[in-house]
Parts: sequence; C-alpha cells; structure tokens
Amino acid sequence: MKDRSQKKVNIISIRMSDDERDAIQRLMDKRGKKASFIMREAFALFREQWEISRGEATH
Repeated sequence: MKDRSQKKVNIISIRMSDDERDAIQRLMDKRGKKASFIMREAFALFREQWEISRGEATH
C-alpha cells in the first residue's frame, strides 16, 4: 500500500507531435527513466536558462 503521508503531485498534460514523442521515448530508453522524470528534468533546465537570461539566477 502506498504511503498516504507523501506530498500529492500535480499532473500536467501536454500535446506534442509524434516526432517530439519519439524523441522523449529515445531519451527514456537510453537513460532508463520514465517520461515524467525526463520532463521534470527538461523543465528544470528550461527554468534555469530562463532565470539566467533574465538575470534572476539564484545560484
């Protein structure tokens, strides 16, 4: 049984082309990770670049 004390997660759904889905699948296969991990990692990289470009880097 799952531990119900864990923080609830949000689900975001996106539309993408077949080519984009294939690219994500290749990353999943190569890295042995699930799509949600790949997308969280992509978002973190995007956010970091966005903050750097706006002079908002926190590191």
